[in-house]
Amino acid sequence: MKKRGLVFAVYNVFTWPTRLTSIGSKRQSGASVKQKMRCLYRAVFARDGCLGVDGPNFDLIILCREIVETALQTQQAYRMSLLLPRAVINRGYVALLVLNCWSTALVHSSFKSNARKRRLLALICDCVLDLVSSVGISTALVFIYAQDFDWKTNNFPSLKWYEDVWFVHARSEFKVLLVSSWTDLAMRVVFSVSMLSNLNNMKKLMSARPSRRKSDFNARHRVTAVAPFRASLIDSKLFASWHNTRPNAVKYAVAKLTELLFLSWGLAVLALHLHAGSVRNLPQCMMQVKPWGSSQPSCSLLVLDCHQTEIAGSTEEVTEQWSAFDPTTVVRVVVRHCPELQLPPRLTEFSQLDALKMYNTTIVSWEDSAALTQSHHPKIKTLFLVRVNMTDGALPIGLQADDFPQALQDIEFCVTNLRSLPDDLELKWPQYASIYLEASQLVEVPASLVRLAPYDLSLSLNPISTLPAELFERDSVGYLSFGGTFISQLPETVTEISPTRLRINLSGTNVSFFWAWLDPRLKTLEPPEHPPLNAANTPYCRDLQRIFEGEQTSFSVIPPASEDGMELSLLSNASVENWVNLKRAVSCEDDLPTTWYPIEFEDQYSRIP
Repeated sequence: MKKRGLVFAVYNVFTWPTRLTSIGSKRQSGASVKQKMRCLYRAVFARDGCLGVDGPNFDLIILCREIVETALQTQQAYRMSLLLPRAVINRGYVALLVLNCWSTALVHSSFKSNARKRRLLALICDCVLDLVSSVGISTALVFIYAQDFDWKTNNFPSLKWYEDVWFVHARSEFKVLLVSSWTDLAMRVVFSVSMLSNLNNMKKLMSARPSRRKSDFNARHRVTAVAPFRASLIDSKLFASWHNTRPNAVKYAVAKLTELLFLSWGLAVLALHLHAGSVRNLPQCMMQVKPWGSSQPSCSLLVLDCHQTEIAGSTEEVTEQWSAFDPTTVVRVVVRHCPELQLPPRLTEFSQLDALKMYNTTIVSWEDSAALTQSHHPKIKTLFLVRVNMTDGALPIGLQADDFPQALQDIEFCVTNLRSLPDDLELKWPQYASIYLEASQLVEVPASLVRLAPYDLSLSLNPISTLPAELFERDSVGYLSFGGTFISQLPETVTEISPTRLRINLSGTNVSFFWAWLDPRLKTLEPPEHPPLNAANTPYCRDLQRIFEGEQTSFSVIPPASEDGMELSLLSNASVENWVNLKRAVSCEDDLPTTWYPIEFEDQYSRIP
């Protein structure tokens, strides 16, 4: 000891040392693997462990986690500025994000000497924003849309999807409400796990710290060896460097840097939000989003109302209306009350276009330079032409591009002067789509329309008197509507009926009988299934009603083939034993609209104020 060559060295504070070569001790440890794992867990995750709330590294852990979470929350705020037109939700979230950044700096500045309070307040602020990020925004949107949800049908009312404002809101906000990508899922998981971890750490900080028993202390902390100290084992330069460091100065610098970082972060987010909010509003943009960093107005819902703006709809007038905003932000375009509409090439710049609707408009010119194409409009899904007149009743050139958008699966015309379709339309329009050409001037079913094989086809209120058999033989056909047409019978011969669960609407026609080729489809019906035929307000249903009431015993009109001794169709058999099949196959309830497009609703929604 006089030579200062003896030192008390703690080699192992968790278990008995297995080997001390420096002093020749060879005592073997009797601890099991389970005990070692328990000791390791306590050393790392216990309250006073390396990562515990009372541990020496917890402030650094909080700092790193807050930087990561604030970065993710900033990205979410930017994403909300791109998607959500509701200013209240955007402002509320940005306000919380800015307050969280500033509260972090304030907490670290105000509670330098009190580690427990500093950590507790930092966790509370972080937990509040995690709660809003993970469930707060989604809960607010759920409450908004719960008012419109129909709990009886477990769906939104069908008319809601035709409301322009509601549709654009839903299209954008459902991307925030629902998980839209793996990245979105990962971010939500991070916020949720962080919130649960914060709650657990807050519970530990607010609870009394358990006292450590003396025996336990002595059992786990013991001096395991006394060995001579050799100064040569320590590099003199390293020792001198360690001796001259000032930990307090380093901690002070880190604390100041942290405060400055989060204070600047909050100011940057606030500045971006205020700059986005200062972008001017445009009257033709019924719904605008405010993306960060954009100097041009962003227009989610673009409405061109020629009556309101007092224009006719010429190319120059429309171009002027459509040149004051960023065209890549347009999601839905609505054109109303234009007596002489000429669509400009500017339409091709709407690369994010999802839906195009025209109401009470006369299309004078829609040339190839403004056509809907896959290269310019890859995301468009819906096309509505309602109360629209076209030149000579022909389909505009702008809807006949060879590069027609293949995502456009919903094409609805209602109350138009359309008289014909191009012969090569099946080479341009997408197959298996929903196509409504209602209340128009088609006198026959175009052959190109049959070859398109739409899954959902409505030709109601057209002056059509005959139907091609090929229309019923397509594998893809699911729903057909010919209500209000001039037909008196279905095709006489159909070689092979569509194997799908075909449904046909014939309400308001002159149909008085059905052919036997429908029988194979009727024999596969199951009791809960809705009747595949609707013949309300037809001679057939009038006969059927009198048969059920006992006023007559047979149908007034029998298929001609049955008169020659051929097998009688199930739908022509009026016997009491067959009533079950008749009720299962044919509906005479007048519960279907005249047109599948809600024309009455549209007239009310888009009327001139």
